[in-house]
Amino acid sequence: MKADLRTVSAARIYFGHQSVGRNILDGLEDLQRGLGQPVVRVVELGSAGVSDERGILLHTKIGENERPASKCEDFRRILDQELQGRVDVALFKFCYVDFNDASDVTAIFDVYSRTMDDLKRRHPDVVFVHVTAPLRTVDRGPGVWVRELLGRRNRSKHANVRRGEFNRLLKERYAGEPVFDLAASMSTDADGRRESFKLDGAQNYALVPAYTDDGGHLNAVGRTYAAAAFVHAIAVALAPRLPHRSDARGSP
Repeated sequence: MKADLRTVSAARIYFGHQSVGRNILDGLEDLQRGLGQPVVRVVELGSAGVSDERGILLHTKIGENERPASKCEDFRRILDQELQGRVDVALFKFCYVDFNDASDVTAIFDVYSRTMDDLKRRHPDVVFVHVTAPLRTVDRGPGVWVRELLGRRNRSKHANVRRGEFNRLLKERYAGEPVFDLAASMSTDADGRRESFKLDGAQNYALVPAYTDDGGHLNAVGRTYAAAAFVHAIAVALAPRLPHRSDARGSP
């Protein structure tokens, strides 16, 4: 973790998000306090005095929840107009509410991929990190099992399936490019086991219940695991540009 933070401390980063993103940033602050080395400043974009400073993580809320295309549009605008490409790393995330049990995942991914591919062409000096969609817990228990036996649709499971479909498309399309697998960090318990469920014979993943107090947002435990994975993903993305710090290894 310390090595990852040292690597990230040499960079200028932009992160677009909504509420789960704020949880991750709070987790980063927790980790830095715990290590006694606040080397990365977390600053909202637009604050005075940040200039082109290194060791800074600029962030803003982007778009509107339940309108994933608006987040792509906002991310593009901020990179082009507000930042003018003057960052080392840029990434943004969708929210779990951007996907429901009836979402057209192909359409969402098409907008996302066109946005990212266009930005990569126009800002070749920026490292773009792809982020998988966050997951929610799923409804379980005897009552849920009985309703499923009666043929009633478990919407929480189907919504996570849609999120998983987006994540599969993202990792297939951008294999070999930097990825922050937020979904993996949210679904992997401290002992390495994955929180999963079966639907139509296929295995799918869900948020670890111990990582949340409301089924979607990350609590003090979950946000530290996600933040460690977040910093590690950025450090790995930066390593080729910072060969003197290529020993960055993290423990998500």
